Amino acid sequence: MGLEAERKREEASDEGLIRAVREGTTERYEALIEKYQQRLYIYCYHLLMQREEAEDAVQEVFIKGYEKLSQFVYNQSFAAWLYKIAYHHCLNVLRKRRRTALLSKLLKPLGHEGADDGYAEARRKEVVLQSELALGRLTVVERSLIVLRVIEGKSYEEIGQSFPQSPAALRKKVERAKLKLKRIWMELEGDVDGEATKYAMARESERIGRAIAPD
Repeated sequence: MGLEAERKREEASDEGLIRAVREGTTERYEALIEKYQQRLYIYCYHLLMQREEAEDAVQEVFIKGYEKLSQFVYNQSFAAWLYKIAYHHCLNVLRKRRRTALLSKLLKPLGHEGADDGYAEARRKEVVLQSELALGRLTVVERSLIVLRVIEGKSYEEIGQSFPQSPAALRKKVERAKLKLKRIWMELEGDVDGEATKYAMARESERIGRAIAPD
């Protein structure tokens, strides 16, 4: 009950800011940006898996949100509305990235990155890479559901505002995505020797660990 009351207060606060922006006090939109910028960045990063693209995506999503603010329907979650815009924007970015990758492969050979000095830095990069590989082998829909449910802690009703499906159907999809992520992570982990290394991976990949844990 406390969480539901807090959610309603948050939505009421958002609606007040949105009404002010619609009525001409456009600077109030900055308050919405400050409120949701970090959460939106985390969401976009886990879909795109690249920091700069995620930062650019956040800016584009807020611009699109401002341009489409007249289409926002009161009494719905502004956060869910933003996530829906972000999802479609990131999907377009991924499609463009695939086209660019294909062209790059055809036009020039792959380059070779210089070797990094230091075991710790090499291990850190290896762990980050393995985490990204695990998430990257999920579909964009599966990653989106994992981020919203596991990392953002959204209820299935809230997720349903971005994905128009019943809570029961979304629950099944999330469970399937979590099982798939667990299987992928175990496959990748099986390629690594040494308990200390596995422990370092678990520490560095905390988000993955949360994602594969049962609710």
